[in-house]
Amino acid sequence: MEQKFEDTLSKWLEEIKEEGDMTEKQRKILEASIKLFSEKGFHASSTSEIAKEAGVAEGTIFRHFKTKKDILVTLLAPLFMKLLSPYILKDVKRIMEDESLSAEEVLKKVFKNRLDLLEKNKDRIKIIFQEATFHPEIKEAIVEHIARQARAIAEVFVTKKIKEGEFRDLPTFTVVRTAFSMMLGYVFFKYALFPDETMSLDEDVEIDTMIDIFLNGVRKKTDFAAGHPLDC
Repeated sequence: MEQKFEDTLSKWLEEIKEEGDMTEKQRKILEASIKLFSEKGFHASSTSEIAKEAGVAEGTIFRHFKTKKDILVTLLAPLFMKLLSPYILKDVKRIMEDESLSAEEVLKKVFKNRLDLLEKNKDRIKIIFQEATFHPEIKEAIVEHIARQARAIAEVFVTKKIKEGEFRDLPTFTVVRTAFSMMLGYVFFKYALFPDETMSLDEDVEIDTMIDIFLNGVRKKTDFAAGHPLDC
């Protein structure tokens, strides 16, 4: 049976400890790999290119890493462990369970919190999503330990807001999927499609606008009987 991705990550973290404990050559190899994997993809990047970018001999790579996939695992290990850790779930759960916050405030805090994490790890996260298509074990780890648990927390929040009358009585799954799609779409536009255009935008204003659209929609409310726009 193929070893689970998170087990492989744990093994590698035990072997390399923290990134700060790596040798200078290991660090250069990983930095070069992040650059090439995020730009070209894992399969299109050769070890000879990694060696050239890192300024080391190709044989040096294989003295530190058995295969190219071991480089990939080592790159993603710290980020995956950060994403899979209970702390990350507690962080989001704590915000969503704060009774002093309105739904709008909760969503803004969660969006900002997740976007900060993505910003700090954007190159590695780009690699994760690129390679999930080609490495089923990566996709499985994302679904089981990140997406499924995040969705469960969000569904509890949405269900509560529907019962309290703050949200319309809509299918919880659809509401959650819409919120997730909006956040991921924002990230995709910002880092993949239009990076030059979106980098100049005020992120706080963008988040406020997204939350407003999510909660209120884009259609202008009208008095259909009279045919006039409503002020509210």
